[in-house]
Amino acid sequence: MTVNEICTKVLGVKSGYIKGCGFGPRSPPSRVSHSSINEMSEKNKELQEQLQETQHLVGNQQQKIDAQNEVIQRLEEQTKKFEEFMANFSRQQPSS
Repeated sequence: MTVNEICTKVLGVKSGYIKGCGFGPRSPPSRVSHSSINEMSEKNKELQEQLQETQHLVGNQQQKIDAQNEVIQRLEEQTKKFEEFMANFSRQQPSS
């Protein structure tokens, strides 16, 4: 029996354990440079500004939509009143 076989038989096999190396290979250190972090941070700021501008624009558009809906509602009410007036007017006219 080899030393490795004896170790495996005595100690058993553990998930991820490599004899002499510990618990598996380590991932390489992050290769993200400070310049790319700064670039991502700057891009994040730009996107946040765009988001705020878009939210402001959406808010303004919603206010305009609400105002237009109020105008539509008033016009519908006026149209209904006008139709009622015309119906009453035509009933009051003598037939020729």
